[in-house]
Amino acid sequence: QAVASALFPHPDQVPTPDRPPIDPVALLTPLPTRVPPTPTATIQPTATPTSLPTEQPAIEPTIQQTAEAVSAPANPIEPVTIPTVRAPGPTQAARSTPASNEGIDVLITLARQEYQGWNNCGPATLAMNLSVFGWQGTQYDAAQFLKPDQEDKNVSPEQMAAYARAAGFNALHRVNGTPERVKTLLRYGLPVLIEKGFEPEADLGWMGHYELIVGFNDLKQEFVAMDSYLGPYQSVPYDQFDKYWRQFNRTYLIIYPNDYADIVTQVLGDQLDDPTMWGGALATAQQEAAANPDDPFAWFNLGTTYVAHNDLSSAAAAYDHARQIGLPWRMTWYQFGWFDAYLGVGRYDDVLALADATIKVTGNVEEMFYYKGLALKALGNPGGARSQFELALQRNPNFAPARQALASL
Repeated sequence: QAVASALFPHPDQVPTPDRPPIDPVALLTPLPTRVPPTPTATIQPTATPTSLPTEQPAIEPTIQQTAEAVSAPANPIEPVTIPTVRAPGPTQAARSTPASNEGIDVLITLARQEYQGWNNCGPATLAMNLSVFGWQGTQYDAAQFLKPDQEDKNVSPEQMAAYARAAGFNALHRVNGTPERVKTLLRYGLPVLIEKGFEPEADLGWMGHYELIVGFNDLKQEFVAMDSYLGPYQSVPYDQFDKYWRQFNRTYLIIYPNDYADIVTQVLGDQLDDPTMWGGALATAQQEAAANPDDPFAWFNLGTTYVAHNDLSSAAAAYDHARQIGLPWRMTWYQFGWFDAYLGVGRYDDVLALADATIKVTGNVEEMFYYKGLALKALGNPGGARSQFELALQRNPNFAPARQALASL
């Protein structure tokens, strides 16, 4: 940790709330009759890329990309040998833990490996996903729109989905995924892009990360991932897969051409319905928080799910409890439901405290300036709000929420 502290001076964890601890038991009461609305607390980016890579070739489906029928066949994809992809240097080679060739159930080999540039995990993983369907662009094409500031620490799943749609594909952003659903999508040649926690090196500490899941192996109990940091066809043991995926509420993206629409509809079923999806996410978060009351990620997921239910008071209480247990200091870089919750219940000082603590470490998360601006606006400081929205747009001119907030002043 000494190296991390020298490279990235930071607090040990996210600042705790300035209020007494709560009794969280009430937050674990099931709400079976509640029908959650579509989340409305956060303004989602609506901008589309002004320029995309040149015309894409027609998609040539292969046996690994399409299925003959919607119902899953017993063996829709023949097991294949993992291709050999040389690492660009000894550093990347040393990080690699390749998946086993023995007993692979499904493997999609159409993704083009991209080792991420600086802070470019999101665009690199998105480029690998799009390449499965013939897209010829690179991570740098995607980054021009997704993160014009090279130092930007995060690209959200919804921003990546918006880019994929603008490139001519369908894209679904879902939460509360399951390993079995991932496997089913893989059987039909559809890779699954997940957001997860990541601890690649002890000295760097916890961070967020994207991976493209392209296969699985029940014999070896592992998923196979294209990883922009670790390398191609990496082993992700089943227990490690869910341990880190759940830290982001089991968020996943499915990107696909029109040919796959019926398959995706069949595989996802009721998970295409937001109230049903968030109802399941609430039950999962409550169960995990009850089973392990000292798990901050379970309580954080519960807060995010309550935001989706528009129960911002319960969301704020769940986030408070997660903070009191202790969250990794980078957590504010990636997920922003807690800002929505605190804004919604009038706790503007908490928004400012979290934003300022993040900005003190890095000034390259545009969402911090956006939320700080919203808090200042609510406190009757339109001049200060304007300044923060402008700072957000300086870092990412394509960040539509800040542009919309600025226009509303």
